[in-house]
Parts: sequence; C-alpha cells; structure tokens
Amino acid sequence: MTIYDKRTADRNFNDLAKRFSRTIYATPRGQLRLLALMQDFRDCGPDLNGVRVLDAGGGQGQFSLELAQQGAQISLCDISDEMLALARDQFAAAGQPADIRHGALQDLDALFPGQFDVVLNHAVLEWLQDPFAALPALAAKVRPGGYLSLMFYNLHGHQWRQLMNGRTHAPASANPRLRDEGNSPQHPLDPDAIQQAMEELGFELLRWRGIRCIHDHMHQKIRERIGQDAVNASDLETGLQEPYRRLGRYVHFLMRKPL
Repeated sequence: MTIYDKRTADRNFNDLAKRFSRTIYATPRGQLRLLALMQDFRDCGPDLNGVRVLDAGGGQGQFSLELAQQGAQISLCDISDEMLALARDQFAAAGQPADIRHGALQDLDALFPGQFDVVLNHAVLEWLQDPFAALPALAAKVRPGGYLSLMFYNLHGHQWRQLMNGRTHAPASANPRLRDEGNSPQHPLDPDAIQQAMEELGFELLRWRGIRCIHDHMHQKIRERIGQDAVNASDLETGLQEPYRRLGRYVHFLMRKPL
C-alpha cells in the first residue's frame, strides 16, 4: 500500500520501512552513501561537537546517528511512524539521545521552533509533490553561518541507468514495475536547477558530490571481482569529479548560509 501525507500527497514510507532497512541501509550501497556523506562533512562541514542538527525527513536516522556519535545534538522528524520507531531503536541501542518527533516538512516550525547549526534533508525532495517549494522552508531553519546538507535523486543518473537498461524510448520516466510498487521516486531532480534555487536563497555551495557514480553502473560480477573496498574508493574519488559526478544515482550538496 502506498501512503502519502494527506495534505500534500508526499510519499510516506510506513509500508516500506523494514524493506528499506534490509535492502538499502544494510547493503554496500547504503554503506557507500554514509561514507560519502561523512567524507563531505569532514572536508567541508563544521566541528560537530555540540552543534544542533535538524534531520528533516530523517527516516531511520542512519546519518544523524553518525553525527550524534561525534557530539552533535539531534532533532529528527518524519511522517512515517514505522521509520521513526526504527530511528528510536537505533539511537537507543547506540546510547545516543535524540529529540524524535512525528511530522511532515510542512510542520517544521511547529515541531522545532528556531534555527539550527546544521539542517539535513536526505533522499526526501524527490518524493515530494513540489520539491522546490520545500527549499525555502529548509533554508529558513538554518541559522546564519550554518549548513544545509541536501541529498537528492539525480535526474542524470536516473536517465543514464534507464538507458543502460534498454529503456531508450523513455529514459526520463520510471520503470513501471518500480513505480507501481512505490519504490521509484516521483521527481528525479536536475542538480543545476537545485543549485540555482539555493543560490537564489543566498546559499554558498561548498561541495557537490555524486554518490554511486561507479557502483550503480558497474556490473555486479566486476564489483565482486575487484571487491567492495576498491569500488568504494573509486566512487568516493570520481564522485567529486566532472563529468562523473553528474552520473551519480544521488547528488549531495553541502551548502553554507551567509552570516
């Protein structure tokens, strides 16, 4: 069953929470995502000790838990009760405190008044009915001098993958089976358009990374032959280089709000 926020028709993952935990976050591609995000924060982000982090649409909280273990104070929300239950379990198991609340992006001000040092929004925009409408709301939650971390499903990586799978007649559209099962994002996003929108909101782009530039386009037998460590190292390197970063399955933007 596909579930959406009743006000907005934004995707809710109550029906897929356990599947995501098993098929995404506990897999090499999920671990690669975390490695890439952590590298970007180490290279371009703030000292995390004591910083206030808002994970908007944080789901199971995998990445914000990593930040919590480095001293960050985490506030997390999501519209999926099932995802939030998994997040609470993970934080409790790690002995890390977090303020975890149920609510949609449209409820951010009511859920968590004020601004934060870091705002995360990962793999959410592509599931929204109007992704660009969410950007000003996210930007408003970042304090002056703070950071916004956006990760979104990449239009170019999606189209390239579709072409490689033989869908030359409709590379921009989703695989019908995945669309019907609710696994395919509604709106793959053009990173140039996201960058322009964020610059119009006054943000400086510190890091543009493609995630899974190599992993998703390399045959599984080759990945198995050379080993996941080699795949990860190549992906982390090429994900920062043109033109390869434009073919990543996801794009991560780490941005800073001016003082």
